[in-house]
Amino acid sequence: MKKVIPSAWEFIKRAKNIYVKRENFLYLTKVNLAGILVSFVILIPTFVFSEFGQSMENGNFNGIPIYIIFYFLFSIVASIVWGLWFKVALIKAVSLVVNEKTFGVKETFKDVMRRVWPYALISFLLGLAIIFGFILLIVPGVIMAVWYSLSSFIVVVKEIKVREALRESKALVNGYFWQVLGRGLAFLVFYFVLEIALSSVPYIGPFVVLFISPYFVLLPYLMYEELLKITPR
Repeated sequence: MKKVIPSAWEFIKRAKNIYVKRENFLYLTKVNLAGILVSFVILIPTFVFSEFGQSMENGNFNGIPIYIIFYFLFSIVASIVWGLWFKVALIKAVSLVVNEKTFGVKETFKDVMRRVWPYALISFLLGLAIIFGFILLIVPGVIMAVWYSLSSFIVVVKEIKVREALRESKALVNGYFWQVLGRGLAFLVFYFVLEIALSSVPYIGPFVVLFISPYFVLLPYLMYEELLKITPR
């Protein structure tokens, strides 16, 4: 007989208890701030040369120094690569605090360097599968989104190949499809309500949402850990 995984509210409470623990909060905050600050640094010159950027957006390259064009291309690539690296590091950091471990910030980013490409590939493939699923019919898109919803965690934490991560995600969800879907939808509603509430706070609201982003990763990761415990291996 299949077990019932904890409710969305139970995961929300668990995530809160883990997140507010002093050492966990400090570690996750440092990783998050490091990612945000580097992202900001990468984008600074883009704002400086915004007048050139406007011309490029309009398709007008006349009079724009070639190094500016190359810089914009480089900044786009750098932003994408760093964004992926940052997400992988955040998943790794969350997995560590859930299992009562921590690294230094530098060590965390360094440790996941080799997982950036697999994470990028699995995100791309999953995105394509979901898009095509929704184009064909809505139902196939939802099914694939749920089946492979845990694959990004698996490919980062277990350091296995993309195909194996997809296969394992589907195996973990098997028998718990509706429970995973229901809790996933509940998480989305919770994110939405919390983001609206915090963003409505003048001046600091949007920054608070950005600041606590590790908490949003904790919720689905805890569900992944729960499925690992109860699924026969």
